[in-house]
Amino acid sequence: MILVALAFWEDGRREVLDWQLARSRDHTQWEVLLNRLVQRGVQAEKGLKMIVRDGCGGLEEAVAYVYGSHVLDQRCVFHKLHNVASKVRSELKGKEKREERKQIMKEASHIYQAQTALQAQQRLYEWSDHWQQWAPEAVATLNRDFEATLVFYQLDTLTREWIRTTSLLERANRAFRSKFRQAVIFGSQIGADVALSLQVLRLHTQWTKGSWWQVSHDLPFQVRELHP
Repeated sequence: MILVALAFWEDGRREVLDWQLARSRDHTQWEVLLNRLVQRGVQAEKGLKMIVRDGCGGLEEAVAYVYGSHVLDQRCVFHKLHNVASKVRSELKGKEKREERKQIMKEASHIYQAQTALQAQQRLYEWSDHWQQWAPEAVATLNRDFEATLVFYQLDTLTREWIRTTSLLERANRAFRSKFRQAVIFGSQIGADVALSLQVLRLHTQWTKGSWWQVSHDLPFQVRELHP
């Protein structure tokens, strides 16, 4: 399992700050990664504003332990809506319910397009009142910990699409998983770390619109400088 930390800056830059091969998503595994980030200066005192995460595994507990209340803690909207969609599919089954499924999810997504947290809460109330009779479990799922998905409204300096969801991180994770499926198995920890490092370098090259051909051809020279 790969634990990944992806960062965004106010000027639009993004970077995979660190990663870790772990046996699980338990909070003790996340704490190792978070403490390493703190040691490298990823701290509220040095500009860290918010952490965006999903609701699975032990990351919530690890964030609370390592960062406390010094940084904002945002629950991922993408994962929240994904969970709602799962309930919708189980409650509104069949081809004849297809349009209802599309409509309920369209309206759920619209909640997070609100200009303010207060407006989003009002939209949630109206959405819940309308759909409670037809999809009570979906309504309960969206209402559960809803306020934790609105934390991003407290930040105005970053593009909200980036900071309210981990969807870009999910894309990076898919790239990592794809590389691991190709390799099937690594002979050592070092081999796995090297493969991940190369994949991170490839992602950074894409994000900065650089030339992977040039970057990959410069690698042997960089290695020689590190190990002459």
